[in-house]
Amino acid sequence: MKMTAGVEQAVYALLLLNRLPKQAMLSGESLSQQLQVSPTYLQKLMRKLVRAGLVSSVPGVKGGFRLLATPEGIRIYDVYIAVEGAESLYRSNGIFHAMFQLKENTTCLLSNVMEEAEYAWQSILKRTTIASLHEALNITSSNECLTKIDSWLKEKIVL
Repeated sequence: MKMTAGVEQAVYALLLLNRLPKQAMLSGESLSQQLQVSPTYLQKLMRKLVRAGLVSSVPGVKGGFRLLATPEGIRIYDVYIAVEGAESLYRSNGIFHAMFQLKENTTCLLSNVMEEAEYAWQSILKRTTIASLHEALNITSSNECLTKIDSWLKEKIVL
């Protein structure tokens, strides 16, 4: 399994937006600078989060992004689905059936294991929210680092 960097970037974008005051927004340009990605790429990524109902966007010079859903309501699984899509991580190529000359309706042995692993992985992502990551960030990061991020945000806020 290989996930694109987009999921990680989207989660950190949401964590930044979560630190904003209630009605404030952050421009796409500011987000792209902080995440060190191109503005075009960031716009595509944020569009996926908007479509998923996690973020709202306001176009224009005074526009930007803000959380639409509550941080408690944004599960990392939701972010993953918004960015990567809902396809299963594993798809059998039929090797099992061909090798053992089995009927097509026989379940691939590896499919059962992969389905169980995917369920476990999804359950962890579903119980982890932007709010819980925000708490962990506040516990694990130094006050100096958090103050620096908050100062940067205050500088970049669009009201």
